[in-house]
Amino acid sequence: MMKAVVVEASPKREGNSVTLAKEFSKGLQENKDSEITELYLEDLDIKFCRGCWSCLRLGQPGCVIDDDMGWIYPRLNGADVIVFATPIYWWHINAQMKKFIDRLEGLLDGNGPNNLSGRTLVLILTYIAEDPDGVYLAIQMFKSIAAWAGMDLKVIQYNSVKSHVKEAHEKLREVYELGYSLRDIKRHELTVPCVIEGCKGLFSSTDALARHLASGAGPTHSDWRKRNGFEDLGMRTDELWMGIAEKIRGSSLSS
Repeated sequence: MMKAVVVEASPKREGNSVTLAKEFSKGLQENKDSEITELYLEDLDIKFCRGCWSCLRLGQPGCVIDDDMGWIYPRLNGADVIVFATPIYWWHINAQMKKFIDRLEGLLDGNGPNNLSGRTLVLILTYIAEDPDGVYLAIQMFKSIAAWAGMDLKVIQYNSVKSHVKEAHEKLREVYELGYSLRDIKRHELTVPCVIEGCKGLFSSTDALARHLASGAGPTHSDWRKRNGFEDLGMRTDELWMGIAEKIRGSSLSS
């Protein structure tokens, strides 16, 4: 059974991002043996992350905060596809989605990104401004998240300056076909361990591991990059992870 979680952050039930998310789900539902959990954030009790790090000590996905994330974590942990659909407000994702993203810390349980690794992440962004910078900033954020967590990222974006997406039949078809193409997808098997001593991350491929090593922001990962000759973090991310992947294949790395 293919399982998906679709997270809708817009406060407008008929908004552009929600409309696209539902069209994507229609494509997934062409697999009759699928289970799709739709999360409309406006209806849920989700509190802000406190930054207490209790989740890293629980030993399993979860959080000490008593709210709806308690039943959402198991669904995310069991999903093959995770969809984030959000409008762009003030050059970035809206507050509802950011609050939800921050609470994903509860999936880590001290074992690195393993509870996200191997999944497909679909990002649906809609915006009304003529300036697309907010979309670019949001995409870069999710590229970093997906790289660190070992997820495959797919992006759909729509500018509603001219019309509501309900009138944009080509875009509706595009997002439906993306859902249809993923209708049978399963989480990738995790067989590649992180090369950093103490990191418990597992990944689906050498490339996925390299993206993780290139994007890890903590001192352990940055120190590792320096020891292995990747001190120039001004390099484009693609160049950085491809260089790391080449070294991994050549086994010329220290832990």
